[in-house]
Amino acid sequence: MSTTTEYLPTRPRRSSAGRRRRNHTQLPYRLQQIVPGADTILVTPMWAEPDTGADRVFMVLVWDRAGARIALPPGATVQITAWLQGAFAARWEQAQTWHAAGNTLTERRPPLPRAMGRWTP
Repeated sequence: MSTTTEYLPTRPRRSSAGRRRRNHTQLPYRLQQIVPGADTILVTPMWAEPDTGADRVFMVLVWDRAGARIALPPGATVQITAWLQGAFAARWEQAQTWHAAGNTLTERRPPLPRAMGRWTP
C-alpha cells in the first residue's frame, strides 16, 4: 500500500455568504460523485513539521452507512477538503466530521476519560 501526502494551504479558502450557501447546497451531490455511498467524512488536520506548523496536511476518512471504510481515489483528499472548506465556516485546525443525513459539519472532540470528568459530591 502506498501513502500519498497532499499538501494544502495553511488557511482555508474564503467564500462569500452566497457562494457558501451554494456550495453547501451542492456538497452532497459533489461528494457522491467522488465517493459514492459516503455517509460520514472525517477531516483531520496534521502537521508535517511540528516545530514550525507551516505544512498542514489533511487526512480524510470516509465511512458508509454500515460503518465500513471507503477507499478514496487519488486526489480526493484535496478535493473533499476544499469542498468542505468552501461550504462551511469552521475551525479547520480542529478535526471536523461531515454527516450526510443532515448535510452538517460538527467539530470532533475526543471524549474525556472518566478520571478527568467533573467531580460531583
